[in-house]
Amino acid sequence: MIIPKSPNVLRLSIGRLWNGERCPDSRLSALVEIQKTETGILIRTILPKLPGARLSESTTGSRLINIDDFDRVCLFFVEEGGQYLEIKISATGQYLVLGFDQPRQVVADFSDIPFVVNHKVSDSGQTINEAVIPLELFPSQLTALNAFLVAGNQTLAYYPVSGSEPDLHQPNLFPLAKIEE
Repeated sequence: MIIPKSPNVLRLSIGRLWNGERCPDSRLSALVEIQKTETGILIRTILPKLPGARLSESTTGSRLINIDDFDRVCLFFVEEGGQYLEIKISATGQYLVLGFDQPRQVVADFSDIPFVVNHKVSDSGQTINEAVIPLELFPSQLTALNAFLVAGNQTLAYYPVSGSEPDLHQPNLFPLAKIEE
């Protein structure tokens, strides 16, 4: 997989459960678009109107510490040495960005960096969120990535992971990726 330079886009369709099995609720899905721009890595999440959605009432575009309480898309970008960046964007446009030096070992919370998340809802109820991650925060030697949707009491994945329960922090299982030079 290659994150291309704008105007090209890498599209990741999320529609199967975290373990690769078919999702019992066909209404759950997400599309993630990623591209390299002059200012950073643009991430766009596109969600249909989700059944029984768990939505935050916090200000759109704000950093949300308890984002795991709400429907969200989680993206993982893995560095050559195994460190990774996790970006969570809620269905209503809040975010949380964390840096890890190994699975579940947070080393950076980026709370001092305001990220801009643009949020809109289409006439059909589809939600579209866009965020730009500055290049200096993004892994310089990207080796892998993955994307997940957590909604409707389900965890869906672009690329499946292993285990008896959903564990998103398995960067060694993510598909290979790089950024277009």
